[in-house]
Amino acid sequence: MIEIRGVTLPVISIRIKNERDLEAVKRKIGERIKGRLFEGSYFIIENQEDLPPEWFPELEEFLKRLNLGNIRKMSSERKKAQERTERLLVVDRSLRSGQKVEHGGDVLVLGDVNKDAEIVAVGNIIIMGVLRGIAIAGALGDESAVVVALRMEPQQIRIGKKVAIPDETERVSPGYPEVAKVEDGMIVLERV
Repeated sequence: MIEIRGVTLPVISIRIKNERDLEAVKRKIGERIKGRLFEGSYFIIENQEDLPPEWFPELEEFLKRLNLGNIRKMSSERKKAQERTERLLVVDRSLRSGQKVEHGGDVLVLGDVNKDAEIVAVGNIIIMGVLRGIAIAGALGDESAVVVALRMEPQQIRIGKKVAIPDETERVSPGYPEVAKVEDGMIVLERV
């Protein structure tokens, strides 16, 4: 059994149980980590000590090819930034115009972020509704942060030092969830 769960974006935890075939393990992990949502995330294998020692180097290489990094080999600067941050803040309501949420980690909004409402997060921002307001992710300069929304119609998105301000015609959602991230020095939107 392969168990994959998010710890806090951008870290995923992998637990491998009752598996005897390394190729089958890699295939199952590859099937579960599809798309670009996990791209650039870090991984940790929780029960590494329970696996055959020869598996880990090959698993690590395989996960690198999926654009994941080993959390145990994170740069010291990234580690210090994560130590300063708190974990996930869950906002279990929609944000109205003029409301502002600031957090030293990741923010999950279980509702909409309406026009003139603002979220500022040191980490990632996930909105389980419509983003019509302002989202600032990676507030301490982390351009690997992302903003995810079920419907993306923002006034402004800022990731690290990059800013995107769409005009009124660009703010119509295509009707599917999107992720905003920095790619080639600019903020891009992609289907999740």
